[in-house]
Amino acid sequence: VTLLGDPGAVIEGPGKGDVLRITAPDVTVKGLVIRGTGISLDQENAGITVLADRVRIEENTFEDVLFGVYLKDATDCAIRGNHISGKDLDLARRGDAIRIWHSDGCVIEDNTVTDSRDVVIWFSKDVHIARNTVIHGRYGLHFMYSDRNWIEDNWLEGNSVGAFLMYSRNLRLERNVFLDNRGPSGYGIGLKDMDGVEASDNRFLGNRVGVYIDNSPWSVDVYDHFDRNVFAYNDIGIAFLPSVKRNVFRDNTFLENQEQVAVLGAGDFRGNDFTVEGRGNFWSDYRGYDLDGDGLGDVPYRAESLFENLMDREKKLRLFLYGPAQQAIELAARALPSIKPRPKVSDTGPLMQPVPLQASPLPERSGRALVILSAALFLGSLLGLSRAKEAPAASTAEATATATPAPGGEAPPEAVVRVRSLVKRFGKFTAVNGLDFDVAKGEAVALWGRNGAGKTTAIKCILGLLRSEGEIQVAGCDLKRDGKGVRRSLGYVPQELALQEDLGTLETLEFYARLKKVPAARAQEVLTDVQMTKHAKKKIGELSGGMKQRIALAIALLADPPVLILDEMTSNLDTNARGGFLGLLERQRERGKTIVFTSHRLDEVQALADRVLVMEDGQLFTECSPDRLPEVLGLHARLELLFPEEQRGRAHDLLREKGFDVKCNGGASIRVRVAPAEKLEVLRCLEEAGMGLTDFDMETEAMPAPEGGLREEEL
Repeated sequence: VTLLGDPGAVIEGPGKGDVLRITAPDVTVKGLVIRGTGISLDQENAGITVLADRVRIEENTFEDVLFGVYLKDATDCAIRGNHISGKDLDLARRGDAIRIWHSDGCVIEDNTVTDSRDVVIWFSKDVHIARNTVIHGRYGLHFMYSDRNWIEDNWLEGNSVGAFLMYSRNLRLERNVFLDNRGPSGYGIGLKDMDGVEASDNRFLGNRVGVYIDNSPWSVDVYDHFDRNVFAYNDIGIAFLPSVKRNVFRDNTFLENQEQVAVLGAGDFRGNDFTVEGRGNFWSDYRGYDLDGDGLGDVPYRAESLFENLMDREKKLRLFLYGPAQQAIELAARALPSIKPRPKVSDTGPLMQPVPLQASPLPERSGRALVILSAALFLGSLLGLSRAKEAPAASTAEATATATPAPGGEAPPEAVVRVRSLVKRFGKFTAVNGLDFDVAKGEAVALWGRNGAGKTTAIKCILGLLRSEGEIQVAGCDLKRDGKGVRRSLGYVPQELALQEDLGTLETLEFYARLKKVPAARAQEVLTDVQMTKHAKKKIGELSGGMKQRIALAIALLADPPVLILDEMTSNLDTNARGGFLGLLERQRERGKTIVFTSHRLDEVQALADRVLVMEDGQLFTECSPDRLPEVLGLHARLELLFPEEQRGRAHDLLREKGFDVKCNGGASIRVRVAPAEKLEVLRCLEEAGMGLTDFDMETEAMPAPEGGLREEEL
């Protein structure tokens, strides 16, 4: 049987159970949109459950599914070219995008998986996994008891763990990219009890740990081999448990990892080879030389940092990395050889240049990973040239050309601010919990939420004022790798100003211009921008609150940053000052500035924002346009209408007949509750009936929130 979907064809489930179950062999399902499973993890509700052999699941789109494709005792099946995204659930409540259970000889190729839990291969042999993209899940790949499998050319990005491979034999791992996998474990790959691993030409970039090795290999007569892999910009390149033996590393590039190799725990770490037949690996922190010009260092590379040894045993010491404490400990180790530790790794044939990788057929797109890898290999070549004597011609061009591009084909819409999986904890309290959003060039985005929702904490994380987990990019710069670049791209206006009261206005701006290393003439330019030139000679202490806020904006504009960040920027201003300040911001947006701001004021958000991100308990609750914010939050207007006594009863009856929620409020007033967009309709009805008001007042308040939404006391 073949189910072939024309464009737009949908199989939609009723929101319970599986959508499609296949119980006969040789079935093909192709070109369909499949959505609407149940949410039972116990029953493993799936878009497609396969219980037969030789089934083909090809070029389908899975939406709103708990599990995507589930093979049970189904051999020689193919899952190819599908797009799978899970339900909008907490990560632990999601199902697996692909689960292979007791299903040998299957092929998983060219699939794109986002926002699911895992891709699972359990008790399944001879599975070929190629050219898949897995983003924003828990385990990009999860193996157990699955032998003779081949993983090649996959892209695993932004997961808690790129791949965790366990209790299996004879694994080929080739030309894969493991990028920014930084969850609680944060491994590019984790290997536990894995025999016969052959890993070559893989890229481990920006993970917390590139490769984590626990009891692999576990058989005493087996070796695991790692050749021509790149470990770049990870917190730890490779992490071993102390008892691990029989791993062989040759022609790998270890570049600018915070710690190239870690041994996690006490014990006698030995029995792993970093030099094979006189040839080792490239180490960016190697301080040796190559007098004979053979491309190999003349003295061994040794990882023997006392501070790293202490840090491997006590993770909290990582807080002092690159600080005075580390410097003091390393100085003591050099001065007192008796306390110098035994080297964790000794490479007797270190390479002076990185080894080019084999090209990967992944589709090309511009992305940060390509920049990281190209820069890593280019920098590695420069490092090699700087310390080699008559070294061979640099292989920079070749190495850069073979860098693996990110998947996707087309460049994504330009995002000036990109936040992914942002988490900030203060002790046991989580202030920001998995925040994701993008801000496009020239866009104004408001962060809305109650006090304590996490708005200001998120702002301070973007500014780099608070250390956080996750990914923050501003104007193409990554905060963790190029903090200065991010700060150059940001102008910040805080809620509470801290200006020197006895300095003059222009004098203050000239002082900050020197700090920001911009010409002094720029101070006069921004003073004109914020319409404060006639107050240039006044001292800061003589200015009103609104004028001080304009000076704060002028300081933020001095270096002409592409992004402005403002935190409750009008909270202390009166109505006139607030309107003038918003007008200044609107002009900056017209000039192409990107604006991110927090506010509690509905009128302010509706006047300035293109989009509103509503936060609750440190997470993104919802996203909407400014005009829909009252509806999303359940806001309504309460009108207090005063009439001459003889008209009050008639006005009450008229508005009730029109369907408005009307109550008498004593005296000469009545109270009407309406949606904010309907408040003028009330006045229009009264005008058409010839009824005049003595006075009126209006407040905005919250209606009871829907289940799971914001609570009234939080608005």
